[in-house]
Amino acid sequence: MNAISLEAAFKVRGGHMPHVPPPASPLSSTVTLELLAPAESAPEAVVVDTRRTLTWRVALSPSERPRGEGGITWQAKLLLPSEPTILTYHFVLNDGALIREKRQFEGVTAPQFGTWEEKDFRIAVFDPQGMPAAWVRGQVMYQIFPDRFAIGDPDSIHRKSGPVYGRDPIYNAWGDMPEHPPKSRDFFGGDLRGVMDKLDHLHDLGVTMIYFESPSNHRYDASDYFRVDARLGTEDDLRELVRKAEARGMRVMLDAVLNHCSSESVMFREAQADKTSPWYRRFEFTEWPAYTGWLNVKSMPEFVECPETEDFFFGPNGVTQHWLKTGIAGFRTDVTPWITETMWRRFFKAMRVVKPDIYLIAEDWGDNTPRFTGDQFDAAMNYRFAYTAVGWANTKLTPSELDDRLEVLRRDTPEAIFHTQMNLLTSHDTPRLLNLVEFDKVRLKMAVALQMAYPGVPMVYYGEEAGCTQVHPECESGRVSFPWDGMDEEVRAFFRTAIAARRTSKALSLGNIETIWIDDAQHTYGFAREHNGERVLALFNNGAADAQIHLAANGAWHDLLGQLGHVRAAAGKLNITLPAKSAAWLAPLSAG
Repeated sequence: MNAISLEAAFKVRGGHMPHVPPPASPLSSTVTLELLAPAESAPEAVVVDTRRTLTWRVALSPSERPRGEGGITWQAKLLLPSEPTILTYHFVLNDGALIREKRQFEGVTAPQFGTWEEKDFRIAVFDPQGMPAAWVRGQVMYQIFPDRFAIGDPDSIHRKSGPVYGRDPIYNAWGDMPEHPPKSRDFFGGDLRGVMDKLDHLHDLGVTMIYFESPSNHRYDASDYFRVDARLGTEDDLRELVRKAEARGMRVMLDAVLNHCSSESVMFREAQADKTSPWYRRFEFTEWPAYTGWLNVKSMPEFVECPETEDFFFGPNGVTQHWLKTGIAGFRTDVTPWITETMWRRFFKAMRVVKPDIYLIAEDWGDNTPRFTGDQFDAAMNYRFAYTAVGWANTKLTPSELDDRLEVLRRDTPEAIFHTQMNLLTSHDTPRLLNLVEFDKVRLKMAVALQMAYPGVPMVYYGEEAGCTQVHPECESGRVSFPWDGMDEEVRAFFRTAIAARRTSKALSLGNIETIWIDDAQHTYGFAREHNGERVLALFNNGAADAQIHLAANGAWHDLLGQLGHVRAAAGKLNITLPAKSAAWLAPLSAG
């Protein structure tokens, strides 16, 4: 955390911040704890290894660091464990007072602003050998909900018949609104051939990775884990899609749903009919044959964690091994918190043996720090980032609050994973981006500009680049069919420009980051990305008036987003007038 971010962190905490925890650190490394406390306080740190439930106390000693208004600086060296874990700690003073961390509460299933919480400080202790593959850094991802993306074979929608959990299926015309309230039985006919037909659209947009989900329309209730749903196509179609995507420099990822399946699946029917079936032990029954299903949804009976379940999903002949043979790059795991971390560690180990460069993403809407210790996942669906970026676009955060959230998120995360986080703005479980920003394209561009300039793997949910909206607030209604004949060209052009600039610039796609500008009065913010000497300045004015930004720099610069044109530094200072509600990414003119 540099001086600018540190000042912002103090400011949003009312000027009181006695301790800044170390960032995520490798196994067996040593970190220094520093605490500003009264000279007579004799502080101790009470440390907990959360994975092994071990507790110990560390006494701090007075240091020669300058005194502060709150007392003197105390220090202690702390040796970190030799195995992955999360260390938590708080300080105890000799008068019994506790010092814990004050954080902005970001929300879990919905964003929160202006709310603070106190909890123990923490350090993620990670295994450097378990960090993500190098190829992931710099990717741009695109999520497809197949039924609503594109029709390649008009007959595919009728390759499967019969009711959907007792309800007759609905076959909608492309462009119709989804059923409301949703019942998971309306189909539009999108399929794998449709994805293949639109690969040029994705290539033109600048996408480098495609992630999509596989008798309902969402297909999170598998009836056969070893077959592609007939309405989508065949396994040969999937293999062809992977080949054609690779020819355009793209990789394909699939969803993995290891928590529950369809109540119509043969394996569950056998388990419910016969206790001696080998499937019986793999399902969770309340009092056989009764069961509740995931979140009390009867169509989604849950598996139990046992050796047979693990072997089915990631054993030598398991489900994930089968689909990796099609050439996919990795998996996003559905409802990750409903499965224990112990099972996910075994899953991670098995996947890395089969495919050492696999990319594994967790769906967890909350704080994913415990998953980033080098033995579970390479990334998460980063809703913490989504809430922050969209909240910033909607002026729910001051620049200081924005920076504080981003810096806390960065500190929580090992650097390698910080650069492979799946940084989304929306998904199949949220309202559409235009809905979230109250149909204001200026706000949409502000959120996208922050997303595409920030480290990580930015993810675009299908149709956001086309200006998709929804009528009903429920997330199912956001799963509309792609408007191929009615795309918003202004929105599409901005996405294309931003993604192209990110991919062209090594600094934006691969570089480190530091905050360079915060001005709450003008509502302006800026950070620099740098890689191998290439430097880009990402600047944002979320205020209602033009703003002045002054940065130490030399030479001529140009805006990769096309807002400012060329600007030139004078006497070592770059003086910029940034229009209201706009962003600029400044690169040295010589860099092209």
